[in-house]
Amino acid sequence: RETGADPEVVLSPVDPGVDDSDEHPGSRDRNGVNEIRVYGDRPVLQRRMSQAEVREMPGAFGDAFRAIEVLPGVVPMMSGVPYFYVRGAPPGNVGYYFDGIPVPLLYHFAAGPGVLHPAFIDRVDLYSGAYPARYGRFAGGIVTAEMAPPSYEWRGEASIRLIDSGAMLEAPFADRRGSVMVGGRYSYTGLIISLIEPSLTVAYWDYQGRTRYALDSNDSLEVVIFGSGDLVAEDDGGDVETAIDLQYHRIDLRWDHALERGNWRQALMLGLDSTEVADGDIALVNRMVGARSEYEQQLSDTVNFRAGADALFEALSQEFDENVDEEESVPAMADPTNPMAVPVAGTAPMAMLATPPPDPDLQAEQDDAVDFGFNSARRDFVFGVRADLQIDVTPRFQLVPGLRTDLFVSGPDVAVGVDPRLSARFEINDRLALTHGIGVAHQTPSFPIPIPGAKPSLKGGLQRAVQYSAGVEYDLPGGFKSSLVFFDNLFFNMTDLIGLARLADTADLEDDNFRMLGRGYGAEFMIKRSLTRRLGGFLSYTLSRSERFRGLLRGPSTTDRTHVLNVAGSYDLGANWRFGARGLVYSGIPAKVAYLEAARHPPRTPPFWRLDWRLHKRWLVGNGPGYWQLV
Repeated sequence: RETGADPEVVLSPVDPGVDDSDEHPGSRDRNGVNEIRVYGDRPVLQRRMSQAEVREMPGAFGDAFRAIEVLPGVVPMMSGVPYFYVRGAPPGNVGYYFDGIPVPLLYHFAAGPGVLHPAFIDRVDLYSGAYPARYGRFAGGIVTAEMAPPSYEWRGEASIRLIDSGAMLEAPFADRRGSVMVGGRYSYTGLIISLIEPSLTVAYWDYQGRTRYALDSNDSLEVVIFGSGDLVAEDDGGDVETAIDLQYHRIDLRWDHALERGNWRQALMLGLDSTEVADGDIALVNRMVGARSEYEQQLSDTVNFRAGADALFEALSQEFDENVDEEESVPAMADPTNPMAVPVAGTAPMAMLATPPPDPDLQAEQDDAVDFGFNSARRDFVFGVRADLQIDVTPRFQLVPGLRTDLFVSGPDVAVGVDPRLSARFEINDRLALTHGIGVAHQTPSFPIPIPGAKPSLKGGLQRAVQYSAGVEYDLPGGFKSSLVFFDNLFFNMTDLIGLARLADTADLEDDNFRMLGRGYGAEFMIKRSLTRRLGGFLSYTLSRSERFRGLLRGPSTTDRTHVLNVAGSYDLGANWRFGARGLVYSGIPAKVAYLEAARHPPRTPPFWRLDWRLHKRWLVGNGPGYWQLV
């Protein structure tokens, strides 16, 4: 089956250096005939960007995570800022995974590039709604990066950019039964920023490592380790103060066992998230231990069964300086029409973390509303089980029913989320297909943007989303693919403080309960020809509306953009020269108004446009695959 934008084959995992022709179920020699069984799936409601395409995309800087902003249904908070609304869901409701490992964010806070070296990433998938049961606990979309498989060859790459340098090296060992791969990047952003503002320091770093070893033809062990950090500091007359210092680290140990027609994985994960703001006035730390089991089995030629279970223990420490100024602690936007300002201490949205004003009546009122659970130590636990079936009802009709159940425990509070999902794909003919999806997703209260260590408590209950979409896909001549999708997402008990900010400024809220209802609906259109071809490009357009409701307050979300358009093209000029350009247009966000009725249909700020271009020249090294490239 075709598993992505371009045809690719998915083989059962066979490690080089292991002669398994007589043992491994994926390769048998019968009467001199070599039989290779190929098992794969075609996710119904998924958009994919391969690493090869990302490298050629203007404006993405070769970063797979930045490339998702060109996909339909994705509305950025601000150009260049790596926080996105996906079909109306705020950034805090969008989940991030790297090879099944949950991470708080995939982008560097300081300058926006991804936190993983591109060589470690095979592809990035975006599930805008009704995503597979394997993923859960997020009431918005899912962004997942799949790790590139080891090549079991000596290889490496290095890059030098104006803002950072990075390198990657892979080395085989044990007669190619094993592979070690390491990489990382370090920025010198501060050298550039210091030319504009000498007192400001901005830096980021990241590291990655992976070791895999084949025990035999069916079993392998693997250790994956990665982490990143960001720092923004200011020199105030020789006294350096940290504005924000955030980092996270992950270690994942997994054992894979190949079955006759499937695979079974057991994994143990250790993690540490931390954020420090205003020289320690705000200190957030989250230490975690997780375990997961993933099972997949091809029950027959038409039915594939997938199941799994996972548990996560978290020890949170969230401390605040009691002397934080009252003006710095009120959870409000200084300018609701511009909520995308850099979040530093004393400004939204980081100010929403701070201690509320010391007013006993107000404190009691807040306790009766929603306690975000900060300024305390807490122990959280979550356990989930899930299963789904990929059923080829007919050669042209695929049905994927799934169910996920999660138990959430946060201090004295307990909640259960039951999330059924159903997706379907109908192939009318070789070119035309219809897709449908519907699902329910639950999530604990969330901070407006993902910040390591910032996790509200369960008080106030779970957020809930009902996600529905229906679309049509059509393969055009010349290698072009097109899709049109209509979607409607409903959100209940939301904690989207940014989305409510403009409406909250229109009329005083009765209390500090920022729970609300929400809705995101619209249409997504995309036509694409792979950027890896001599002439490639795409057009991506989203027509949508994101609304928030609370009492008498009703209207578009603070960051609602009706129109989002991306157009790009890339052409091979010959002689190893390639040129590409990309244009994007965002319509304006709602302006601030003074009356409730006007808030429903507010005027808009001016539209925004941006143009990116990319030119590269490549020089081959000898006759091999190596090359130098200038971009």
